[in-house]
Amino acid sequence: MNRFIHSLLFLLITCSSGSFNLYAANKNNDFVLFEKIFTDWTLAFNQKKLAPTCALFAKSLAADYQGAPQKNYTSICHGFKKIFQQTRKNYQYHFKLKRVYRSGHLAVARITWYLQIFEQGKLISETQDEGLDVFLKDSQNQWKIINFIAYPVPDNLNEKH
Repeated sequence: MNRFIHSLLFLLITCSSGSFNLYAANKNNDFVLFEKIFTDWTLAFNQKKLAPTCALFAKSLAADYQGAPQKNYTSICHGFKKIFQQTRKNYQYHFKLKRVYRSGHLAVARITWYLQIFEQGKLISETQDEGLDVFLKDSQNQWKIINFIAYPVPDNLNEKH
């Protein structure tokens, strides 16, 4: 009987540690996947490519930025178009992905965005925003942002990136 209990305990410990390792591997894979998604988006934005910049967002997007009216897919993409048409200013993003939570076809990413604005090659503005992006995997198996909430970080609290 003792041997049976020891065998059962060993089996339970082995299986549960395997499940934990699988969970940790999936969690790491999710982080890498969303880091690539954000890297690709950042590259498209920084190169002023409108179609791939807008492609990350679902048509049903609801976007909330502290102090601004809620935006949707059309208004977000229109804003990108206006920015990309500017010839005197250049907008450059980079990011720090903090956490990714995923369950099935739904994922949430905690992210910090850093925006630098240049005018004729001279840095004129730097901002840092904290964000929470909610993704849904669509029928084409692509992750799309369906909702995001973001807010600016006051200058005295900005992280050095």
